[in-house]
Amino acid sequence: MEILLDAREATANTGTGNVIRNLYPNIIKTDKINSYTILYSKTDPFPNLKCRKIKSPKDKGARFTYIWQIFGLSHFLNKNKFNVFFSVENFVYPIYFKGTTIISIQDLIPIAIDNYYDKYKDKIKYKIQLLSLKFMKKNDLIFTVSNFSKNEIIKYLKINKNKIFVIYNGINIKKAPILSTRYLMKNNIKKPYILAIGGAEKRKNNKTLIEAFNELKIKEKLVIIGKINREESASQFDTLNIKNNKNIITPGIVDQKTLSALYKNASVFVFLSYYEGFGLPPLEALSFSIPTLCADKTSLPEIYKDTVLYADPFNKNEIKEKLIEIISNQTMREKLIKNSKQLIKELTWQKSAENFIQTLNTIQK
Repeated sequence: MEILLDAREATANTGTGNVIRNLYPNIIKTDKINSYTILYSKTDPFPNLKCRKIKSPKDKGARFTYIWQIFGLSHFLNKNKFNVFFSVENFVYPIYFKGTTIISIQDLIPIAIDNYYDKYKDKIKYKIQLLSLKFMKKNDLIFTVSNFSKNEIIKYLKINKNKIFVIYNGINIKKAPILSTRYLMKNNIKKPYILAIGGAEKRKNNKTLIEAFNELKIKEKLVIIGKINREESASQFDTLNIKNNKNIITPGIVDQKTLSALYKNASVFVFLSYYEGFGLPPLEALSFSIPTLCADKTSLPEIYKDTVLYADPFNKNEIKEKLIEIISNQTMREKLIKNSKQLIKELTWQKSAENFIQTLNTIQK
């Protein structure tokens, strides 16, 4: 089969970009039967990957206009005689494509979380994307990353469960670089520290983490990676006055190497997000043997089982108790890390690629 892999978001510093950068090369290197083409935007994201590559015929940056994705993309796929189109980006569906579309729905955040979109144009875009799913053909499939997300898709979109297949994300074990003295001094980062990511995004729930942290008398500082000046939620952080709190450090967005180093040197990683289709950051932390505290909601218990400590993300007192426990209880810390070793072995991008190829084989039957 001739398969087009949508890599237009490959360079994005997002979960989608991370999946593309890791999953696609493993698929192409593993599958010895099917033929793959990479569709990219602006510059080739895989210069060392041997396969056919096509620059997008409509390049307006990292994202295409959603109207073109529904209509123009169909013409492009048919013209080039592809059999299968696969995109990791949520709701990219070419409704007039004659072949099989494997559409990715990582999660249903905009539906499950009230008023998730603040901008009117984003709400309209999402509604159009949802409407396009009404045109799904009999042989089309939906790819998602957890059984939780699968059940959400069935619940909200009323799609037949047999059209949805689950492939867990993976992790690449890499050696973390050493943080430069200059970076540490510039950001006033000293060990020991608690690490969190997601900045001021409401769903990541770092506001509750900060409130719990401020009520604890511990030596650890709190380092939060990500944007703090998000339009939709920056005001909630203003009330916490974190700019004048020497125990809370917000370096902003960092590159992957710096993030890996911050993981490696943390005492604890905290991920209190209250809605996740998969939740990759805890897996990254566990790959560096860092004890992790997670929210006990949505997909996280399914993915992480007994490898992390859990807390109710809406219960500040429980978060405080669990923070103290995971910082001070050395026996528990060692047990969590021991439990995580098997999970790290199971969740690999190679395994994800093999599962994807196995699903492709069902299309041919």
